[in-house]
Amino acid sequence: MSFTRQVSFIVLLLLVVLAVVFSSQILVTNQRGQYQIKQAAIAGTMSVRMAPGMYGRWFGAIDTWNKAETFYFTSEYDGAGDVAEDRSMEVRFNDGSLTHISGTARITMPTDEQDALNLIVKEGYRSYRDLEQKLILPTVRNALRSTANLMSARESYSEKRLDFINWARDQIQNGLYSTEEITREVTDIVSGEQVTRTFKRIKRNEATSEPIYLFNPMAGLGISISNFEIKTFNYAEKVQVQIAAQQEALMAVETARARAKEAEQKALTVEAEGKADVMRVKYEKEQTKIAAVVLAEQGLEVARLERLAAEETRQRDILLGQGEAERKRLVMAADGALAQKLETFEKIQGQWAAAYAQRNVPQLVMGGAGAVGGTDQGTLDFSQAMQLLVAKQLGLDLSIPAGAGVAKQPRQ
Repeated sequence: MSFTRQVSFIVLLLLVVLAVVFSSQILVTNQRGQYQIKQAAIAGTMSVRMAPGMYGRWFGAIDTWNKAETFYFTSEYDGAGDVAEDRSMEVRFNDGSLTHISGTARITMPTDEQDALNLIVKEGYRSYRDLEQKLILPTVRNALRSTANLMSARESYSEKRLDFINWARDQIQNGLYSTEEITREVTDIVSGEQVTRTFKRIKRNEATSEPIYLFNPMAGLGISISNFEIKTFNYAEKVQVQIAAQQEALMAVETARARAKEAEQKALTVEAEGKADVMRVKYEKEQTKIAAVVLAEQGLEVARLERLAAEETRQRDILLGQGEAERKRLVMAADGALAQKLETFEKIQGQWAAAYAQRNVPQLVMGGAGAVGGTDQGTLDFSQAMQLLVAKQLGLDLSIPAGAGVAKQPRQ
């Protein structure tokens, strides 16, 4: 092997050794779920690598940031990324009670390259831990303290627990609330006396009722906080005793109020039942009255219908009578009531004949006119005289019209 080849081989071997030794300074890999900020070795130019993969480092300085982190403010170890120490936050409520609050929040880092650069270049945060201690921790702590100042420990324990969580989350994301003080009289839940107290409340826009915020330290940084969770409220022992006493007193008040309402409700129920009974009796009376009126109206209607029926019957009888009278008049006008007259004539003749037949007559008649056909002349004369008298009274003409019974002669 010639000297030239030996030198070339040594140089190549040296380059390979240097490449192996300084490979991490030449190439670098950005892992999934991370982004890297590179400062060039000579020029010092800053750049950001958001996409995962390998790229040239060329001896530049590399800072690796996770795209999302979990922020812990817990009193004990709570999972990967947490530390085994008490990181809970102490807050003071408006009644002076101290409480330690534990929880977590999810921190999402910027997704824009310029925002990522600004965290280092403009804001001066050298790492996520530096940002957590200087920005995230104070922001969460101030939001919790501001929220605690809007209520009492007992309220955070009971009716305003959900308000505490929502208000704290809102202030972490949008900035602390602007507040104002108000004074009003309230009833002390333990003593029951009226006391004057000063409270803080959220200032709101009069037009929209939206809260008015102070400066938001995370505005424009591209950082967002999500999944904010308060795990525990660690009240001091004396605060727990105080809350228990207040809750007991409040329960007693509520129980008394409930009993008063129950008694009031019973009174209302009794009154309502009494009114219902009165209305039921009144209704029954009204029903009886209505039934009587209906029956009376039905009776009147029946009487009216009967009266109409009687009137119709009377009118019918009158018409029938008038028709019968007219018929009889016409019959009488036609034959002079011959049938009736003959019937009467027959009855009269029969009556006097029967009476005449019962007279006492002598067995022997001396002198005088002789009998005609076994009948004495006096009897015949009397019979004829009675016939003429009755016929005259009845207006009967017993003569036979001329030509009656003579057959007509045929024309020649």
